[in-house]
Amino acid sequence: MYICDLNTINFLDKRMDDSGVDNIRSFFYQLAKENEKEALNLINDENLHFTSLFVLRPEIEELNLFQKLNARNRIALGITNEILSSKRNISDVEYLSFEYIQAVHSVLKWMLETGCINDGFDDQYDEILDITAIFLTKIYRDKTVLPIIAEMIFRRYKQGLLIHDLAWAFFESRDPISLSIISERLQSKELKDVELAQELLSFVPGIGIRENIDIKKQYLSFLDWFEKNNLFLHFTGESFQQVKNPVIYRVVLEAKYLCEPVSIDTGEILRILSRKECKLIDQFKRLDKNTQKLLS
Repeated sequence: MYICDLNTINFLDKRMDDSGVDNIRSFFYQLAKENEKEALNLINDENLHFTSLFVLRPEIEELNLFQKLNARNRIALGITNEILSSKRNISDVEYLSFEYIQAVHSVLKWMLETGCINDGFDDQYDEILDITAIFLTKIYRDKTVLPIIAEMIFRRYKQGLLIHDLAWAFFESRDPISLSIISERLQSKELKDVELAQELLSFVPGIGIRENIDIKKQYLSFLDWFEKNNLFLHFTGESFQQVKNPVIYRVVLEAKYLCEPVSIDTGEILRILSRKECKLIDQFKRLDKNTQKLLS
């Protein structure tokens, strides 16, 4: 997660934190009129946070500064404008050069890492962060941002804000480690953290929102389940946008029976099975679910 170094705080970021959006906008506009070079130095600074760039969009447009911005800022504003105008699906990246794809990835990561600090700024801003998170996990398979997205999900939940899009982005990473990140909240001293963790992990046996339940026992139950099943998990694609209690991962019991890891995406066993193993699988599938669970 992006960590703010007090020795490298951008002046525009600090001004917005101290004096608010209107102040930074009027300050930047006046500075650009009087000393364009200095204004560009501030906004093109490597330590700038995405939030400051976002709020200064009207001034950048009015003063015709777009082409004078650095590549990071131009790409970030291009992404922002396309999301808000919905003119094109940015997930269609096949037409882009490899270099540009990599540049977009690094910019998206910058937008999320520095922008998450001001999550909740306004609806449009939150939409940008949500879709940025989706691009990073679903398109770029970037798992390094999962702790950031998880923090945003739990913070929004405590504020009574919508979390479904962010939760979808989080689990679209298709990595069981996401479950471990959520499970750590079962140990939180904050009731809301525990409540949401139970909801997100409700498909795991032994996890759920119930009265008089030992939370520590639930956490240990998850660890035991995860250790025994993480190699046999298939991502179902179910989300909170579709159903109230999605089963985000299912255990492929026949794979667990043979102790063979599966593809997260397909649920298929990763290696080619022998004829004998295929016969065992066929026999296993004829059993009822309870028996399958006992044998696997």
